[in-house]
Amino acid sequence: MAYAAQSDPKEGLVEYTQFLGLRNNVDAELLGREDLSIALNVDLNDALRVGRRKGHSAVVTANIDRDVWALGPYCLGVGSNALKRVNTDWSTTTLRTGLTPARPLAYTAVADRLFWSNGAEFGCVQNGANRTWGVTLPGIAVATAASGAMRAGKYQYAYTYLRSDGQESGAPRAGTIELTDTGGISLASIFASADPTVTHKAIYCTSVGGETLFRVGVIANAVTTFSIIEASAGSSPLITQFLSPPPAGDFIAEWHGWMLVAKDDRLYVSEPYAPELFDLRKSYPFTDAITMVAPARDGVWVGTLGQVVWLAGDSPEEWKPVPKADYGAVPGTLSFAAADLIGDKSEGDDSVAAFATTRGLCLGMPNGTLANLTQPRFAYPIQERGAGIVRRHNGMAQFVCSMRGAETAGNAVT
Repeated sequence: MAYAAQSDPKEGLVEYTQFLGLRNNVDAELLGREDLSIALNVDLNDALRVGRRKGHSAVVTANIDRDVWALGPYCLGVGSNALKRVNTDWSTTTLRTGLTPARPLAYTAVADRLFWSNGAEFGCVQNGANRTWGVTLPGIAVATAASGAMRAGKYQYAYTYLRSDGQESGAPRAGTIELTDTGGISLASIFASADPTVTHKAIYCTSVGGETLFRVGVIANAVTTFSIIEASAGSSPLITQFLSPPPAGDFIAEWHGWMLVAKDDRLYVSEPYAPELFDLRKSYPFTDAITMVAPARDGVWVGTLGQVVWLAGDSPEEWKPVPKADYGAVPGTLSFAAADLIGDKSEGDDSVAAFATTRGLCLGMPNGTLANLTQPRFAYPIQERGAGIVRRHNGMAQFVCSMRGAETAGNAVT
């Protein structure tokens, strides 16, 4: 590519009009005429010309001081360690107080449910209010023999919590009782849930000698006793046993019907199309702490402190981890853009993940291709966290990224 230089012999000046941008990985005397050593508050457009960047705008609300997230008509953020909704008139409504300070929130949406987590607390915003994400498991009731029409033999029993919207909790291992004669089962200590969204409890029992638990009754949350006088084999089976809410994740995302929750060095996956039910016995381990989870069409991008991995496959059971970079992703910098917005017409409008790493700004394509945009020309110091956004500006697509925290050695030019 030729870079235009316009000369004015009368003035003895040469004007360069096209530039590739900042470059700091060579000595100053080796810079080409297309390289910039300083670029302050300017943009480079698609014609490689320099234009002045606009300044900042006035603050529209002082009630939000970090972790802003928006999707369609919804906008959430944190102010004074409280989760708040930003209304259309820029006023705010407090949804949850007492969040752990200095723990950034991660968000994702599934239909009308907006899930959030910060590694210490987690929840869900639905119908304009915050509630629990999933329902905590109940305990095990106390069973004694009673009168009834059940045959002598061994029975298993359990109960679950039912939320007002129909969400059912998981259940721990079942209790057991053996009837020595024809009779029934009296259950006591059926603990009431402290969750204000729980309204009822479902009671389950097997047939004599059976393994499958079937629903035999529903009681109000406040009721703590129940009598089983006959088994109900063939009614609704218990399908949530051993399932529970997720751990308090550091990063969360929804992918093809599965909710993904990253906690420390493990990635947890919900049941399919059940974002509030997880089998915590199942998780995917990584070599170090996870710093990014980015869903894509053909798999999932996972960044850690020391690498970027592509999980290729159409379902978690089919995932094949493919290391793509031996350097880590900077937490908080993930943003998404349509592939055709960045010039890749082959991928159509599928989402591309844009994120910062410790060696450059990268694009994770929906087919598993990783492109490092800045490593060949520009190096920046490693910092512990950042923020990123893909925006349209004056006809250009820009990935704007800022960093914070102490600078450390690594990807830096001396």
